[in-house]
Amino acid sequence: MTAKELLVRNSEYAWKELSQALEGVTEGQAWSILPNLGGDYLHTDGSIQGIALHIAGCKFMYGSISFRNSEIRWREIAEQLDAFEPSWSAALEYLNRAHEYWMASWAELTDADLEPLRPTNYTRELPAWEMIRIMSQHDSYHAGQIAMLRFAAPETITPPPSSAEDVRKYCRDSKAW
Repeated sequence: MTAKELLVRNSEYAWKELSQALEGVTEGQAWSILPNLGGDYLHTDGSIQGIALHIAGCKFMYGSISFRNSEIRWREIAEQLDAFEPSWSAALEYLNRAHEYWMASWAELTDADLEPLRPTNYTRELPAWEMIRIMSQHDSYHAGQIAMLRFAAPETITPPPSSAEDVRKYCRDSKAW
């Protein structure tokens, strides 16, 4: 097995974990938010929907920045979210499209392409293999959060805060705005 094949397998496995965590989530579950008892920013509002849209935005942006010459900008992500929030079914469709984009963004890489540094959303560049590994772990990490929220958070009829506004607040200073 090549290094690239291993990265593809890891990405597919992490996506499967995430998909299983989201399977059967109702809109009321997706919108539910546990009370924030800490001072840390979670990269989301703490709802399942917020987490799903955070993952989607990262898949689009990191694929774009690292592998597609920043063809997508954070401001476009915010505008896309504005178009369908707070719909849970639309959020799931958006997440699926984001995953397809992410996988396609690095599909043509060879093992030789994995080591050179790539631009990132961070202040430093990373080798392609590391960016791909980070995104796989990102799916698995958030799958665990979603599993816990499904267990702990009661359903609600109140939509969560806008993820588009979260993007505007926290990504406006990004070089990919």
